[in-house]
Amino acid sequence: MEESINQMTTMLSNILEHHGRANQRLASLEEDLAHAKREEEKLKATIEALEKEKSEMNARVALMEKKDLYDLLEAKMEGF
Repeated sequence: MEESINQMTTMLSNILEHHGRANQRLASLEEDLAHAKREEEKLKATIEALEKEKSEMNARVALMEKKDLYDLLEAKMEGF
């Protein structure tokens, strides 16, 4: 009977130890997930800023192309 109690106590101790390690691992994974989410938000903000900058650059290029065409047309008109 005492041996059976000792075995059960050992088993329960092992289960509790495993449960404790599992909880620690879960907490670590939750921290990793929170960190990954913060990094994701930073990357989203960076992508958004780059897309805005790209749009502004495209608008500038379009204006420069129009000005170049206007200047070319103006030069041809002066030739007439």
